[in-house]
Amino acid sequence: MEADRLARLTDKQRECLRLVYAHMSSKEIAQRLGVEPGTVDQYVKAAMRILGVSDRRAAARMLAEYEGGAAPRPAALALQEDQEPFDADPPRREPLLPLPLGGVRPTHVGWEKRLAWIVMIAIGIALAFLVLIASTEAVTRLVQG
Repeated sequence: MEADRLARLTDKQRECLRLVYAHMSSKEIAQRLGVEPGTVDQYVKAAMRILGVSDRRAAARMLAEYEGGAAPRPAALALQEDQEPFDADPPRREPLLPLPLGGVRPTHVGWEKRLAWIVMIAIGIALAFLVLIASTEAVTRLVQG
């Protein structure tokens, strides 16, 4: 049954999965094939749907096993294939402000920092209200007196 699903893959899907197996990103694959990275992602997603997997590396591994694990690859990719998969994402840093600054979304702020910001905002509002009352009273005395 798995062989039936693998046989349904198009040539472009197979080519993209081979390059995924060689640890190439969608952007690198797109440059190699002369298409947009979004197109590569669509080929890979369609292949994942056909194969019934939720991970692009698993789909690439299935194709490599189906093809005997010795699918022809350019010499430049031979070294990459032997490498273990790695996480190229930079470590997430927690933002100081709960604002989307520096590419970090505010949803990455921990609950402690959120609570601290809520307390600081409440104190700031209270102080602003006190300043408003004091300035209103000062203006009233100045006008009356």
